[in-house]
Amino acid sequence: MSELYGELPTSPVIFAACDKEYFKAHAAEFAMSCSEAGFDIHINVVNPDMYTFSHAGVINALTEKRVTFTFQDIKDLKELDSETLRTYYACNRFFILPQILNSAGKVLTLDIDCMVMRNFEFPSTPCGYFPRPNETDPGMKVAAGAVYFDSSSLNVASAVAETLVGLPMQWFADQIALSHVFSQVPDEFVTKFDNQFMDWEFVEGSCIWTGKGPRKHDNPIYVAKKKEYKDKFWNILKQSKKVILKPRLDIPFKKFGLETAGSVREPIRKFWANFCDRFTNDNGYLTIESPRWMFNSTIETYLNSDAIIMVPHIEKHQWSGRNKNVLFYMQTVFPWLFTVDDKGWGGGANFVNTFEHAFGCDCHTSDDAFNNLRDYILNGGTKFKQPESKPFKMNNKFIFAPLQIPHDETIKYHSGVGVVEMVQALCDWADSSEDNPLIVFKGHPVNLASMAESKAIIDKAKRASYHTDLNIHDVIPKANAVYVINSGTGQESMLHDASVVTFGRSEYQAAVIQGDLNDLDETWRKVESDNKNDRGKLYRKWYDWYINKVTLNALHSPKDSI
Repeated sequence: MSELYGELPTSPVIFAACDKEYFKAHAAEFAMSCSEAGFDIHINVVNPDMYTFSHAGVINALTEKRVTFTFQDIKDLKELDSETLRTYYACNRFFILPQILNSAGKVLTLDIDCMVMRNFEFPSTPCGYFPRPNETDPGMKVAAGAVYFDSSSLNVASAVAETLVGLPMQWFADQIALSHVFSQVPDEFVTKFDNQFMDWEFVEGSCIWTGKGPRKHDNPIYVAKKKEYKDKFWNILKQSKKVILKPRLDIPFKKFGLETAGSVREPIRKFWANFCDRFTNDNGYLTIESPRWMFNSTIETYLNSDAIIMVPHIEKHQWSGRNKNVLFYMQTVFPWLFTVDDKGWGGGANFVNTFEHAFGCDCHTSDDAFNNLRDYILNGGTKFKQPESKPFKMNNKFIFAPLQIPHDETIKYHSGVGVVEMVQALCDWADSSEDNPLIVFKGHPVNLASMAESKAIIDKAKRASYHTDLNIHDVIPKANAVYVINSGTGQESMLHDASVVTFGRSEYQAAVIQGDLNDLDETWRKVESDNKNDRGKLYRKWYDWYINKVTLNALHSPKDSI
């Protein structure tokens, strides 16, 4: 069985599992019915595609109760014949049930084509199932459509999974396994469900309607109820003219495996919440919240074709959707400020090209934005917490080079040179002449492990040093220049009136010195000949533009024009 990825539930849930086709056909109605009845929901999907992830997001947006999703990629299923495949999908939920149960504590497992018609209490016993005492065939003695376990019966749930492993994948294998295991569980530990709990005749007042066989297609009562949920689902989506995709802030943005709610607690993420909430509360945006890695352009097919869609932490070339009203938003180096752009963020944004950076510009600008942010960093403010270190001392000329994470997207998409390439070039240049300044590198605090290759190069250099304990705001004012590819530290260095050199594309590229790794002599001449007074004026002009024309403040209402 393949590994699960996604999010595990951490509260009692109604649980179903299916493939992507059944998910598309039944999951919205299943989840909405469970939610309206007052239950949290968990769904596992085998072999999802991009549409599955989008569908999951909109389901979560339209349900009041919590919905979590796990996924499995099982490519060898295509080699199975139709009967074996059909049986596998029916049994899959019981294979993974112990893992779900261990996290959720209480799990009622249902078919994905069920609808929950009213609230009810989970059994007070450790487990529950639907016996069919009048049946003699082992495959018919238990209805597999409703099975309950709490954490005290984890051994029973595990026994069902283990029994299934030993059975041939033939139809009714799940019911045979359930019958075998529950026959060994004492009656006092079991609740026995009946037709008032789960029924396939769709009687008013029963707890769960299950679409057995052709009933899911031709029973007018079941079909009408299904259509009611389906219409509600699509009407809300198609009527929404403004949508913001909000990344889950309590789990990783990237796909790593299995996650649980609250596993990430980064203080700077509170500004993402503030930013998204402003759009929802002040501008009437529909919020679709999912793990960031699940967002993709197929979600456009679920929304009004004219809808404005706000997409986080990604760019147009990655999104590749057809909706012309997609905007891309991103947190800046100042975590309460965000940019919104029709092309991307950082050096990939359209707004970068709108800065009027001519030194002789007569237009009026204010120093307020620059001064306010300068006060912020002088008082210890920074995106990544800085260490409390001894004051940095250097008697020789030196360049400060704070390193970026080599695989970071701002390097991947906004630079023609890599981190290791820059490190090697600077070390070689520094060692080539004693007249050249020393290079002081600092490893990125978020991922020091990714600095290993760069550190190995620096350790071999004679006129370069590698550090992890420097406070950038202590070092920057003492450096003769700050060299970066396109780091946010370069933007912060402007607030120290430092000579900043960039080798990649960035938001602030028009305000700093453009470097050339292939001609570091010329790059250094630019630094030495730069007019510090004029450069300082340009920095202040840039910050006035950036704060007042470009960014949105998560602590205030967004501009009405967005």
